[in-house]
Amino acid sequence: MQEIKLIDVKERQYLPQNFNVESWEQLEKIYTDLANRDISTFEKFEKWIKDWDEFDAVASEDFRWKYIKTSINTADVAAQQAVSEYYTEIDPKTKPWNHKLRLKFNESPFKNSLNKSYLNFIRAIEADLEIYTEKNIEVEKELNLLTQQFDQITGIWSITYNGKELTFPQASKMLLSTDRKARQEVYTLMQERKFQDRDKLDELMDKLVAKRHELATNAGFENYRDYAFKAMHRFDYNAKDCMNFHQSVANQIIPIIRKFQLERKNFLGYTELKPWDLKVDPLNREPLKPFENTEDFVNKTVECFNQLDVYFGAAIAEMNEMGRLDLESRKAKAPGGYMMPMPESGVPFIFMNHAAAEGDVRVMVHEGGHAVHGFLAHDIELASLRTTPSEMSELASMGMELLALENWENFYPNQEDLNRAKKNHLEGLLGTLVSVAQGDEFQHWMYTHPTHTASERNAKWKELLDKYSIGVINYEGVEKYLPTSYQRILHFYQVPFYYIEYGFAQLGAIALWKNYKNNPMETIAEYKNALSFGYTKTLPELYEEAGIKFNFSEDYVKELAVFLNKEIEKL
Repeated sequence: MQEIKLIDVKERQYLPQNFNVESWEQLEKIYTDLANRDISTFEKFEKWIKDWDEFDAVASEDFRWKYIKTSINTADVAAQQAVSEYYTEIDPKTKPWNHKLRLKFNESPFKNSLNKSYLNFIRAIEADLEIYTEKNIEVEKELNLLTQQFDQITGIWSITYNGKELTFPQASKMLLSTDRKARQEVYTLMQERKFQDRDKLDELMDKLVAKRHELATNAGFENYRDYAFKAMHRFDYNAKDCMNFHQSVANQIIPIIRKFQLERKNFLGYTELKPWDLKVDPLNREPLKPFENTEDFVNKTVECFNQLDVYFGAAIAEMNEMGRLDLESRKAKAPGGYMMPMPESGVPFIFMNHAAAEGDVRVMVHEGGHAVHGFLAHDIELASLRTTPSEMSELASMGMELLALENWENFYPNQEDLNRAKKNHLEGLLGTLVSVAQGDEFQHWMYTHPTHTASERNAKWKELLDKYSIGVINYEGVEKYLPTSYQRILHFYQVPFYYIEYGFAQLGAIALWKNYKNNPMETIAEYKNALSFGYTKTLPELYEEAGIKFNFSEDYVKELAVFLNKEIEKL
């Protein structure tokens, strides 16, 4: 088979090839050179931008490796210290320099002579200049340190069941058991373990909300919500669009989920559906086992991706060969999963916590989609334009989930198992849309009511649980866990407002899959083409390149919900 070329390794044009970040003094010399550089001609101006971009990519990649070390082992004191030192000693000192460089860029008469691909680069600099104030340097430092505490609190969560200690990903696997009593015991143990830390997590959120509000008011914004939209470079939609999405989901998606949950209750033969009954197979079949171990998991993922497009499979194989996959769950490992792009070298890193369970396949193909995006966009000259906003990067990952779904026979060679896994996955997409709408509405409320108390926040979450309730599950006996159930969601603590993107991208992914059903080859070509543009086009333009719409109106939500409902019913 012909070898697939994934990354065109680019030699540095500004920094020495052996340059590594070792001290602030070393970085300061480079900032000084860039700040004092003569950019009196267009050629000098453009070269200066590329040198600045190269420096930023090298420094950013160095920090990303520091962060990865803290998540693969939350008990690694040296790794935690390295990240803390970056937040306290390095990052605050870079902010005035970066502001100076942005001003230098913005004042250049050559700014408007750059080609169209620089549009988002220019818009981002203008937005960053608008929100910048030196008063926030210290606030951001404190926020960075606070967000680390979430991993430190939750990274040690485990339960003891039948004399065996289980991490949460391992324990979650028990919720697939056909033994209802065992499911209830494990569910309760997990909820109780989280509940033990509710006061710590309440206190942490109180501090985060207060600090984020301070950040906003220092920059001249009424609230952190409005500040965050500017800081996250949301150029193509606004808060009102988000609220319309919330209502569209409540109106169009919840009735479909209610129908499937009532079917689940009837199939199980229960008089009432409890929260520990939501993952077990409704026909009480044993849990699906898509792979045996990590090696088998990787091999099956590569084969699944290869059947879709050989470039996709080659990307995962390359990452595995380079040691860029950390997939299995273990104690002291941070929860969740992510794909970490590498802005200079280009080969990403995937982090997750598999327990050889059904849900792990979704996580892997999701993060694999992010990784493929990183590979495809690496040819773009400016590293800062290789990475897209989350509305596009999540389209890459969620789109891959649905495209790869067509080749899940690698994980489920039995047709009955395959149909069952697909149905579970597609019903899960509906749940994602509801969770996103609820979580995003929660954050809008939190940050436009910044003086709220922990009890008011918990009451608001409970109110939203009721608003977005499917109306089928009976929580009697476990009600006390509901008001603080948002505390499991790391986004609220570590990356506020990074949530609605999942909803917008999920709609795009469903539309992409709809196209694939009609024309597979053309859809894959459009998908790859859209990802290869990085952020050299606007979000609506990128969605258009993928053959879909950047649209979240109720009519569009209804159209895609009807399509998805029909596909589920086929299974």
